[in-house]
Amino acid sequence: MVIDLDPEGVAVDRVVEAAQAVRKTLEGAGAVCFCKTSGKRGLHIYVPLGALYDYDQAKQFAEIIANLVHAQFADFTSVVRSPARRPNKVYLDFLQNRCGQTLAAPYALRPTPAATVSTPLKWAEVKRGLDPKKFTITTMAKRLDKVGDLWQPVIGPGIDLGHCLERLQGTHQKKKGRAKVKEPRS
Repeated sequence: MVIDLDPEGVAVDRVVEAAQAVRKTLEGAGAVCFCKTSGKRGLHIYVPLGALYDYDQAKQFAEIIANLVHAQFADFTSVVRSPARRPNKVYLDFLQNRCGQTLAAPYALRPTPAATVSTPLKWAEVKRGLDPKKFTITTMAKRLDKVGDLWQPVIGPGIDLGHCLERLQGTHQKKKGRAKVKEPRS
């Protein structure tokens, strides 16, 4: 599952803030997640599913997470797809979880003047001052030697989606009284 953080007229620090909010929400649900740069301006947050769930289930879970984050940070995030309707916001794109959608693969070279690379990050790197432009074709080999393949765990065992939804529902009920989080259809 992926949530693509797509900035429209906002600084990278806001994208970082949105990424950390997504991480906190996912971790509160009991879901491990991983972050990488898009290779351009955005960030991608991935949750391993271990090939246990279909596109619709992944999309519905991503939509729940995106909406929970947006409810907390509506001043600088959006779940509206149209860039014209979300100026100066970070789009929490959960719709990438569909057959045929494309995203930059980890370690993919991007068509930018600096030859930037879509780079897996340690969560400690996802902080104010992050500069996705520093990850380039000329810096990647040294980085891999230093930190190794940070993307390998994404291919590992997946989360228990039912358990995550139960945890979200419990957390949400504590905060909002009787509101419920819907479980994705099977």
